[in-house]
Amino acid sequence: MTQRKQAYKDTLVAFGLALGVHVLVGLFLLIGTWEWEPFKAQQVPVRVTLVDQAPRASDLAEQQAREEELARQRAEEARRQQQLADQQEQQAQRQREAEVQAERERQEAARREAEQARRARELEQQRAEQAERDRLAELQRQRELERQRLEDERLREDEERLRELAELRQRREQAEQDRLEQERRLQELADRRAAEEAQREAEAEADRLRLANEQAQADARRATLSEEYVATIRELVRRNWNRPPTTQPGVVCRIRVVQIPGGEIIGAEIVSPCNADTATRRSITAAVLRVAFLPYQGYESVFSREIDFDFIYDG
Repeated sequence: MTQRKQAYKDTLVAFGLALGVHVLVGLFLLIGTWEWEPFKAQQVPVRVTLVDQAPRASDLAEQQAREEELARQRAEEARRQQQLADQQEQQAQRQREAEVQAERERQEAARREAEQARRARELEQQRAEQAERDRLAELQRQRELERQRLEDERLREDEERLRELAELRQRREQAEQDRLEQERRLQELADRRAAEEAQREAEAEADRLRLANEQAQADARRATLSEEYVATIRELVRRNWNRPPTTQPGVVCRIRVVQIPGGEIIGAEIVSPCNADTATRRSITAAVLRVAFLPYQGYESVFSREIDFDFIYDG
């Protein structure tokens, strides 16, 4: 807007200057021709003398000299008039050339100003485009950083989950070793008893011990694996639980989880008993659903579509 006002102002100034030049030229021409009068031939007085005799030779020579002088004066006057006309024409030509030059300079100034305005607009547009490119690049960088952060966090969680599962497997293997050791001892006892008793009693006792041991082993293995399975579920829920501010220590709630083969959780609810308030109940249910998948591989033998376990918070 300021550039338009300046261009408009420059146009008015140029127009005023051109108008002033025309006025000056007009005044100059008016003053130069103020006292000019059209050329008039001088009236030569004619003297007539009536004589009876023929004109003399001296009178003819004098008349011829006057006519020549008059012709010379007329030629001189015509020359002066022509010089004045030439001067006026030259002055008008110079004035026209000055006006043309002034108009050219004005147009050149306007062109330069328009070019500067165009360059300024292009520079501003380039700056705006560069700023937009920088903004998009920064946004992309922030998104990449956030994606990398989430990826790192997921990897840490996976590593932690794998470490916990490895610890659980290690404890299970240790329990299996203990069970085998107990079985070995029982077998040694059975062997000693079989050696002391009769062959028939020894065989019967051995069969009874074998069946008892197999049943005990199966029960112990199933009980240990079930306890480990429930402990794993309880720990996963605890890790995904966001405790509300209203939760007080001493919370004990029975939770029923519904899953499908593969460990995917499809439902969760609070069943009696539960001494938690409404917000705590909702947070526990949300924690179960947040787990999404329960451990399945290695626990196929103790898999159950519905699992009840106690969620305990002691502060």
